[in-house]
Amino acid sequence: MSAVSHDPPGRRSPPFAGWQPRLRAGFARFVMTTLAGLILAAIVHIVTILAIPALSQRDAAHAYRELGTEGHAEAIPSPGNARGLPAQREADPHVVTAICSYDLSAGPMRVVARTGTLPLGLTLHRQGGGVLYAITDRAAIRGTLEFLVMTEAQRDERIAADEEGETSRELRVVSDAEQGLIVARVLLRLPSDRADAEALATGVACGAAN
Repeated sequence: MSAVSHDPPGRRSPPFAGWQPRLRAGFARFVMTTLAGLILAAIVHIVTILAIPALSQRDAAHAYRELGTEGHAEAIPSPGNARGLPAQREADPHVVTAICSYDLSAGPMRVVARTGTLPLGLTLHRQGGGVLYAITDRAAIRGTLEFLVMTEAQRDERIAADEEGETSRELRVVSDAEQGLIVARVLLRLPSDRADAEALATGVACGAAN
C-alpha cells in the first residue's frame, strides 16, 4: 500500500510562489542595462565633441586654404608636392581643377572667369563641407562669368548702398561661412586639351570686391 503525503493544514504553497524575487531580479537587470547604455552614449558624445576640432581641420576648405590667395585660382597639387598639400581624392583624369580660397572677414570677394572652348564650371564650397552655389559657362555673358561672394550682413550693406531706384546687375552669392573655396573645373575633350584646360582653370580671378 503506497504512502500518500499530505501537506499539513495551513502550509500549502501558493500557486505563484517565487514570482516576486524573479520580478525584482528582472527589473534590476533592466535598470543596469539601461544605465550601461546611457553611460556608453555619454562617453561617445563626449569623445565626438572632443574630436570635432581635429575632424574639422581635415575638410577641403582647411586643406586648400593656402591656394588662390594671390588673386587667381591655383591648380590642386599632385601627390608628393613640395608644399605638403594633400592631393585630390579620386581625381578625374579628364578634369582639371583649380581653387581659390576665400576669407570674407575683410569684405566680399569678386570672382571673374573667362570662358573658352572647353566646358567650365564653378562651385562655391563652405568651410566644413557642402556646396553653396554652382554655375557653368552656359550662364556667361559675353564670354565672362562674374559674381560676388559675401556674407548676409555684407549683402545687406551692399543693398543699402545701392542707388535708390536702380537694380544692381551684379550677381551676389551669400555664404553662410566666412571661409570656403571657389572650385573651378574644366573638362578635357582630348588629352591634348590639358594645357588649355589648365590655363582656363587657373585664369579664374578671385580678389577683393570694389
